[in-house]
Amino acid sequence: MKKAFKLFVLCAVAILTMVSCGQRPKGVENPKPAVYYWRTTLSLNEEERSFLSEAKVGKVYLHLFDVVSSPEAPSASPSRGRTLMPANTLLFEDSLPQGIEVIPTVFIEPGALAQNPTPELAKLVLNRIDQMTEQNGLGTAQMIQMDYDWVGSDETAYFSLLSELRDMLHKQGRKLSATIRLHQLSKAVPPVDEGVLMVYNVGNFRDEKEENSILTAQAVAPYMPRLKDYNLPLCTALPIYGWNLLFHSHNFAQIVRGVNLADTTTFRRMDSTHYECQAYMAAPADGIGDPAGQRIYPGDIIRHEQPSIATLRQVRNMLESSRSGVCDQIVIYHLDNKFLKHKHYEIKELYD
Repeated sequence: MKKAFKLFVLCAVAILTMVSCGQRPKGVENPKPAVYYWRTTLSLNEEERSFLSEAKVGKVYLHLFDVVSSPEAPSASPSRGRTLMPANTLLFEDSLPQGIEVIPTVFIEPGALAQNPTPELAKLVLNRIDQMTEQNGLGTAQMIQMDYDWVGSDETAYFSLLSELRDMLHKQGRKLSATIRLHQLSKAVPPVDEGVLMVYNVGNFRDEKEENSILTAQAVAPYMPRLKDYNLPLCTALPIYGWNLLFHSHNFAQIVRGVNLADTTTFRRMDSTHYECQAYMAAPADGIGDPAGQRIYPGDIIRHEQPSIATLRQVRNMLESSRSGVCDQIVIYHLDNKFLKHKHYEIKELYD
């Protein structure tokens, strides 16, 4: 009798364990080495093509355009506020290698959905995606991705847009993906088929004292308890990009390019990431701040940020330990020769 009861208990535990495991969130379907392509012109050089081949990249999340807000015409009703429009549309001057699955990706400007209706927007977005992919020889994408850093005030509008898109896609046998930022792991799960966890931009890049705003293991660690039970199939996006951030009078000024931080006549190294300018110079801008560039003065600080391969491995292991399968598909952000720098072998290791 005791043996029978013991056997019953063991069987019950086994069944409960299987049920529990079956309910745990999974990784994405058909995982493959993947990259983001986030430039305004599709044009691949030899090194970028070589990386796609050597790393056996099977998916490219291809940024097609942004959805941004624009003032209404003066004759429009004041109650409508702002309208939405496409911007930063990708110019196709090249093509991706054959055999790579393309996931068209659309970025939505922060706050753009706060006071805008979404059912019409879903149709406009999907029609524009399909038109661009068909016209440029990519065919009909079986999955598309929306990228939006939603907050509480516009969560309802964004989820409404996603629901409309998902329903439209499902009727055609297609699927919807969304980007998930670490801080959103504590929020409601969006109505999509799968997500890409964006594990970068984890710090405050405007804070001069920040060690590395792109990625540190210390900044990622507090989100791990929420990751385990987040009820959405997920894969992971990791950063290989870097930048130089200029601070004037301890205030963030802009991203700069074309500076040689190894030049000891111009810059004094303060620590592993911070450099003090020793001489006046002009600095070209790069995306944020004055597009014409800005002057750098003695005493200004530049923080150079780019995650090391060691940090990327550490974070990858942390994620996988917290949630099995979340790193079955790694998406490198993003494909650009200036960030590869002949480190193909090291970056490829992140896919293993």
